[in-house]
Amino acid sequence: MTGLAAVAGLRVAPVLETTVFGLDEETTIFFVGLASAALGSVVAWTAYRGYARNESKPMLFLAVGVAFLTVVPFALSHTVDLATGATDATVLLVVTACHLLGLVSIVRSFRRPDTA
Repeated sequence: MTGLAAVAGLRVAPVLETTVFGLDEETTIFFVGLASAALGSVVAWTAYRGYARNESKPMLFLAVGVAFLTVVPFALSHTVDLATGATDATVLLVVTACHLLGLVSIVRSFRRPDTA
């Protein structure tokens, strides 16, 4: 025993690694994020097709917003981490900024189209 547990005379059970479907936590988080990004890209693509078909600016803003809420943070969080070795705080800042941009874009999509 080490640390405070030894001082207090406590027995501490070993920490068990959590697994889901036989995968460790990090791999599980990656695949859940990948599924979220894949579904988000389907929704964003569908909204973009609505924009292209009807020339509807709100649909374009919706497509961009959904992409910035789902696809872009997933992609950036893994590339920023791997490419630069950034700290967790930096990766979290990048993801949070993407979420903010996505929400701003979606809120913009709720506005009435400008009429000339």
